[in-house]
Order: sequence, then C-alpha cells, then structure tokens
Amino acid sequence: MSAAITEVQRDKAEGPVEEAQTASPRILLVGNPNVGKSVIFGYLTGKYVTVSNYPGTTVEVSRGTMRYGGKTYEVIDTPGVNSLVPQSEDERVTRDMLLSGKPDLIVQVADAKNLRRTLLVTSQLVEFGAPMVLVLNLMDEARSRNIEIDSKALSELYGIPVVQTVATEGEGLYQMFKTLAKARVPRDPLADRRRRLLNGANGGSITGSSMGGIFEAAAESGLPAQLTIEWLQTRDVNLREPVESSLSLSEETRAGLNRSLRMPMRTLGNKLDEMRNAFLDDAVSQYKKVLPGIAEEARDSQTLRFAYLFLALGLGVFLYTEFARLFNQIFGLNLVTPYNAVNAWFNASIIPQVMATLGGWKLGALGTLLFGELNSESGAYETGFLYPAVTQFFLLIAPVVIPLGVVLSRSRRFAEKLGYWTRGWQTGFPALIGVLLLMYEFVGVIGAGTLVDAFENNLFNRYLTPFLQSVIPAGGILYDFFVGDYGLISVGLTYALAIVLPIVFTFFIAFGLLEDSGYLPRLAILSDKVFRIMGLNGKAVLPMVLGLGCDTMATMTTRILSTKKERIIATLLLALGVPCSAQLGVILGITSAISAGAVLTVFGVVVSQMLLVGFLSSKIIKGQRGDFIFEIPPIRVPIFRNVWTKTRLRIKWYLKEALPLFILGTLILFILDRLTIPTPWGKMSGLGVIERSLAPIVTGILDLPKETAQVLILGFLRRDYGAAGLFELVRTGSMNAVQIVTALIVLTLFIPCVANFFMIIREHGTKKALFMLAFITPFAIAVGGAVAWVLRALNITF
Repeated sequence: MSAAITEVQRDKAEGPVEEAQTASPRILLVGNPNVGKSVIFGYLTGKYVTVSNYPGTTVEVSRGTMRYGGKTYEVIDTPGVNSLVPQSEDERVTRDMLLSGKPDLIVQVADAKNLRRTLLVTSQLVEFGAPMVLVLNLMDEARSRNIEIDSKALSELYGIPVVQTVATEGEGLYQMFKTLAKARVPRDPLADRRRRLLNGANGGSITGSSMGGIFEAAAESGLPAQLTIEWLQTRDVNLREPVESSLSLSEETRAGLNRSLRMPMRTLGNKLDEMRNAFLDDAVSQYKKVLPGIAEEARDSQTLRFAYLFLALGLGVFLYTEFARLFNQIFGLNLVTPYNAVNAWFNASIIPQVMATLGGWKLGALGTLLFGELNSESGAYETGFLYPAVTQFFLLIAPVVIPLGVVLSRSRRFAEKLGYWTRGWQTGFPALIGVLLLMYEFVGVIGAGTLVDAFENNLFNRYLTPFLQSVIPAGGILYDFFVGDYGLISVGLTYALAIVLPIVFTFFIAFGLLEDSGYLPRLAILSDKVFRIMGLNGKAVLPMVLGLGCDTMATMTTRILSTKKERIIATLLLALGVPCSAQLGVILGITSAISAGAVLTVFGVVVSQMLLVGFLSSKIIKGQRGDFIFEIPPIRVPIFRNVWTKTRLRIKWYLKEALPLFILGTLILFILDRLTIPTPWGKMSGLGVIERSLAPIVTGILDLPKETAQVLILGFLRRDYGAAGLFELVRTGSMNAVQIVTALIVLTLFIPCVANFFMIIREHGTKKALFMLAFITPFAIAVGGAVAWVLRALNITF
C-alpha cells in the first residue's frame, strides 16, 4: 500500500476541499451481511477477522489501524445489516456506531449482483452526510450470472466514487485503496421528495406540533429524518431507546409517540417507504443489466464429465462402506468393502516392506511413528501418524469432496441445484446425513481415533513420557509434579495436546469448509420447523452449529437473533446440550467403538432434552419470536487458504486459552491429591474427600465410578478437559457400556465451562447466568440418573 490519503474531500455548496480535522479519522465499513467487509478490513489493516459464507459472522465491531499519508486512520468493521432500521442486536451495533459519532469516511461494501439491497442501504447512508465510497464486491459472481453494473452512472447519481472488486482474489482492492482519497459527501437523490413529504405531514411546516418537535430534534441532533421516523416505530424498546435518548424529546412528544402520533407516524413512514421503493425499482432497472448468453458454461466439457463420474463413484463407495459397517455391527454380517480390502493389502504387503526398509536404514523409530505397531489380534498396524489416516482420507473422504469441488467450480447450474436440494426436506435431509457422515469420518474417526491414538499412545506414551521418567529422579515430588498420576506433562499436556488438539484441529478444518461453502444458511431453512418448537426460528441453527466448535463464542453470536426471548432460549440451550468440538469428538470416538445403539442413545437423549427445555422455555419466558428473514448466499467452493487461515488462528486461540487452563486444572488435581484432610472417615486426600462427598450422586444416582467426580468438576473449568478425562477412564476399562453412555449424557448436559459462564454474564447479566447454572446442574444429574435406571431396568447393555 504505497498510496496515501492526503485529504478527505467534502462536497459542499461552495465546493472547497478540506482536510480531515480529527486527530484520528475513522473509516467505517458498512454493508449487507456476507459481502466481504471483513476481507476488505483485513486488506486495509493487515488484521485478520473470521470470514465465512453466511450472514452473522461478525457480531462485534472489529477495529484496526491504517497508516495513510503520514496519518493513522482507525478502520472499523461493523456487523452486516440488511437495513439501518435494526431487527437484531448485531444490526443495532452498526446503527449505534453511526449514531455515536459521525465517521470521517463511510465505505459501503456491497454485493454487486444484489443491487437493490445495496442501494437500500446506500439511500439510508447518504442521509448521514458523511463522505462515502461505494465498493461493489463479488463482481466475479455477478459476471458469472451475466450481470453488468453501470458503475459510472451510479457514481454520477450519488456523486461518490464507485469501485468494482473481487476481494477474495485481490481484484480491484488497490484501486479501492487509492479511491478512498476521493471520497465525497454523497448527493441524496431523494432529498427534495422527502422534504416535500415531511413538510406535508406537518401542515406545510416542520414546527409547532409534536410531529414538528420530532423533526426539529432530529435536525438539531444531526439525525436523518426518514430513518428517525423508522427507528421510532421499532417494536423492540432496546432498539428504539438510543434514538429517543439522542433526540432529547419533551415528555409531551415522547408520550405522543405512544398515543396520538402513532398513526400519523406510521402513515408518514409508509409514504416515505413507498417513495424509496419506487426509486430503488427505477434505479435497478436503469443501472443493472442482465446480458444473455455471454458467459454460458461449458456443461459438456470433458473435465466436468469426468468430475461427475468420479463424484458418483466416490459417493457410491462411501455410502456402501458406511452402510456395510452399520449392517455388520447390527446384524453380525461380514460385508467386505473396498476400504477394508485396501487396508488388508496395506497391512499384509505394503507396510511390512516399508518397515523392513526403514529398519535396514536404522530408521525403525520413524516407521513406528508413521505406521504404528502391528496388532497381533486384528492383524492391522495401529497408532501411526500416517497410517491408517491416509487410507481413511483418500479412500473415503477425498473421492467425494474433491470431485464435488471440481463440479461446483465449473458448473453454476449444478451449484444452484445443489443449493436448492440442500434446503428442502425431501432432499435436504439425506444431504444432511451425508454431511454428518463425512464429518464423522474426518472428526470422529481420523481426529478422535487415528490421530489421538498416534499422539497419545505413540508419541507421548511411547517416547516423550518414558524419556522424561528416565531423566527425572523417581520417588520425589518433582517426578510426581511432572510425570506422576497427576503430572503436568503426563496428564495436563497429554490431555491438551494428545487428546483434545487432534479433535479440535480436524473439527476446525471441517467446520471451516462448511462455513465457506454456504451450506449453513440452507441448514437454517431446513431446521426452521424444528426450532419453532423451541420458540426459535431457523436463524438459531448458526449459533448452535458454532457451539460445536466453542460454546463461548457461539453465545456471543446469539446476537443475530431478533428478540431478547430468542437470545435467552438459545443461550440456555447452548449451555445445556451443545457439546464443544472436543466433547463431540470424544462422544463419536467412544460410542462408535461400542455400537450404533450407543451413538443413537446419547444423541437421542441430548436432543430430546433440548427440545423439551426449549419448548418449556418458549412457554415460560415472555416475549415474541422474531421473523425468519435470512439471506441465502450461493453455494461456493471454499478457498482453502481462507479455511487454513481460520483453522490456524482458531488453533492458536485454543492453545492460548485452553492450554493454561489444562495446566491449572492438573495443578489443582495434583494439590488435592497430595493434600491430607482429617475427616469423619479418617485422613483422606483432597480428591478422596471430593469423591466421597459426591458419592451419593456419582456412584449412587448415576451408578458411575467414583473417579467420574473429577471429570465433572474439571468439566466446569474446561468442557474439553472433562471430555479428555472421560476418554482416559474409558481407555483404562473403568466403565462398562451403560456407564459410558450415562457419563457422556451427563457430561454433555452438565454445567457450562467457566469461559462460557462469564460470557453468559456479559450477554445477559449475573442473575440470568446464575439461574441457568442452578437449573442445568440438577437437571443433568436427574436425566443421567433416569437414563441409568432405565438402561439397567431394561437390561440394555449395547
């Protein structure tokens, strides 16, 4: 960025150009959801924020700085808005940013192919009278649809620079950067017509009545007249209150808003809305053209035909393998799959030869790291980093995902059909099952199975921990502190890096692909009817799916929901029953090794309890359910660079936040284990006291081993810590199948972790957070106890 802004041009009546007066000028990025604001923010500031192919990714204001012509500019990325009349908390954030202080420059980032939605926001922004630049982003998608935008005419209409970009590819960004210096206060094409309507609404004058008082207050406060009228008609008091405070209305006028002025305001608002809609219709017809036949896709290309063929073959092999596994497990069959056949060949022929070669080169340790060791019972090599992950990925996942990406990138027609298929019940539900199966293979099998085995049993247990045990003198406190039963390395680092990290790593990759593909908004439509049972709508699927990564961040994204009632219910359900990525991986890894019935039982109980709690909450909590108005982005091929960047930053965040808590939790266990406390039962360690105190619940109601008390307590510190502890209990054979299912249900429904608890306090206040905690704890124990009793009574052993 070698260019520099030397001045900000302000288009005034006398026409001079003035330099920005503020010490730190503010540049505000505003636009519809999912149009590339965060990508442009990253380009201007060098600061990465999460970018995804669905609305609601940005729910907080992101701030960065930019050096420009010797000055430092503050760049602010705001949450996406469909209109500056907010319908949700995240839209209110953007509106309030515009109200709190006039920005020195507004950069409106827009979707070029949706010109009407773009110009709606433009017509609202011009009322603020701040210098503007209009950035028409996603021009590649507009061109693929043969859409042509007359940028020059739009620039003349509003009197501001208009730039066309493809932000993800860097196209036009440098031109946009240079154009910021040419920003001007926009011309308002609706100003005269709006003024006539406002004057007519007050008998030809804007003074001398309650209505006139509103107009005068808006003018004195520098608020846009038309937007002020629309803001004051918002039903949600929390969204309306900042505007009323800014206006400093008299008691007479404030009272009139609720009585005598209600109908006149509504009538005037409707007339202003009709005026703006007529203008938008005319502008779209004039400045947006669809040119037929210019970019007709080559549907019969040889590459596309091969991609369709490989996709069909890959999908067929994948589905056959999954159903064969299910039937083999349920009915005791022995169906052979291509995956099994290739693995048998690798185990019998390929790997022994490679291991022998590496042994001859004195690299046997490398071979063990890559391929693990031969299991004499199964005849398969296990716990290797390379195998069996390579066959799991390239034989099951890649043959579906790679051809699908090729087809989507080359056939817009197929992408549109796929987008349609994934949101209808008849085709959307099978598509959802396919997505879940692919995620299960990648996260549950490769992440929670193969990679966890490789890290824990191969790297840590075979090499790292034994080496440290040989170096540190045995029998002393130093030995116990680092590599003992509750050692910082043997437990803390092993749990954090060997068990949890592989799971969250694979989950973040899979989730990043789903984010950028555009599938999640279609899942929102598909699940709308289910969420309506819980007093929510399809929008709630976004925080729920985000909760599978981290409930703490998902709680923040409940701001995209329109009403306070919805936000409270969604937060409660996140805290209650949505497992984080590590928990999900542990559930999949453990239950899949037992039986399909165990998997269905755990998820069936958790989902049914969420439906029950959501339904009852919708009846108890006062308020309304918001309207389900949602933008559906196109299905896109994820950009792997973006997915990898998000994964890397999320892993960095995980290590920064979770690793210290794992160490702290292990330190607490170590101290409690060595602490001797006199009790009525004799002298006991701190852990013994906890286990004895919780025994009526853990070993009584839940019928679980006493060590499970540690898992539940540490689960409050970090949910993934509790999941890792449970994983180890299962590994050591401390639980039978019924106890495993019970423990997984209780741990999933149990209290939220500390970070999520404080986020709930931040979003909803201490009182509501404590109430949720007080409800969830006994509820989880009661459900777990009921499940344990039913399974024992019916003699179900899985």
